[in-house]
Parts: sequence; structure tokens; C-alpha cells
Amino acid sequence: MTIAVDFDVPIHAYDRGWQDGSIYGGETPGAFDALRSLLAFDAVFVFTSRDPQQVSAWLRERGGFETIPDTGDLGIQFWNQRGVLLVTRTKYPAHCYVDDRAVPFTGDWQAAITGAAAFAPILRQPPPEG
Repeated sequence: MTIAVDFDVPIHAYDRGWQDGSIYGGETPGAFDALRSLLAFDAVFVFTSRDPQQVSAWLRERGGFETIPDTGDLGIQFWNQRGVLLVTRTKYPAHCYVDDRAVPFTGDWQAAITGAAAFAPILRQPPPEG
């Protein structure tokens, strides 16, 4: 089993939003302990739109994690190494994804659209007539 965790908000507090791409804040309370618990249980990768090398360095320096930045040259199709955090921009297969912007799909598209509307204001508008 593999667990995927988004970087901004679940791990990095992200209290100033996206600025210039730098990682300016601290960790979300409890994030490092949670990552350690997950790593003890299974393979974990961190996915991000940021530079994987920058995020890897931040996780090593702040949390003491062993990390591998995925810069596109690893040649992997999935992540199953326990005890090491892969940091990647790739959404590899996982049994679950921990993400603050996720909308769960339970077989009900109307519920999914309603959930997505919380993130996409355009979905709150009535459809164009035509």
C-alpha cells in the first residue's frame, strides 16, 4: 500500500498562500508526527507543484526525514519504499491521497460537482443558456 500526501497545507502551513515559490512558513501542527506514523505503516510520497528538490531539502532540514527528490530521472512507475519520503510532481498510484483540496467521489456526480464548487467559483454559476 502507498499513501500520497500533498505538501501545501497538510505538511507546510501555507499561511500566506503562494508567493514567489519559496517555502516561507513552518509545518502544519502535527504534520511531522503524522508523516512518521505513516512511514512506519507504509510507503509514503509527497506530491507538490513546487520544486521537488526544494521541498526535499525543507523536509530534511525541518523534520529530519530521509527524502528522495523525483526530478523525472528515477524511472519509476509507483512508489513502494518504506521509511523514505519520495517528493514528486507526479501523481503516482496510491491507495489514498491526503489533500486539502480533494473532493471525494462516491459514485454521485452531483455531490462531486457541489463539492468542487467550493474550490471553483465558476461551478457556482448557473449554466449558460443556449
